[in-house]
Amino acid sequence: MKHFGAVLKKHIETNGLRKGDVAQAAGITYNYLSNIFNKESIDAKLMEKLCIVAGLSPMLIFEGVPYPQKINSDNHAEAILGAASISFGANEALYKALLDEKERFIQSLQAQIAELKGTKTEQ
Repeated sequence: MKHFGAVLKKHIETNGLRKGDVAQAAGITYNYLSNIFNKESIDAKLMEKLCIVAGLSPMLIFEGVPYPQKINSDNHAEAILGAASISFGANEALYKALLDEKERFIQSLQAQIAELKGTKTEQ
């Protein structure tokens, strides 16, 4: 994560914004804005307000921060009769066969419902 104050200061100067105008629009004093340029951390709401006022994307501050990745392997669940687990991707052919069977079952049910309603149509 980049230093917010340094990024904000550079953005203000690069875009020709007046520090006093930015401070006033954010509801803080010019001196406090100057302090923010050197502070290690600031309140998240104030950071949001300053980003909006200055037209600064918060993504510039978080650039280079690794995003957490959720890997769906070895998921675990508790069932009434004991533990249950599934490993995604381990048996791709089996999953495809199960999905195909599910689709055939759904089509069969739809055909039965249509027949019961007397609106059977040929597929």
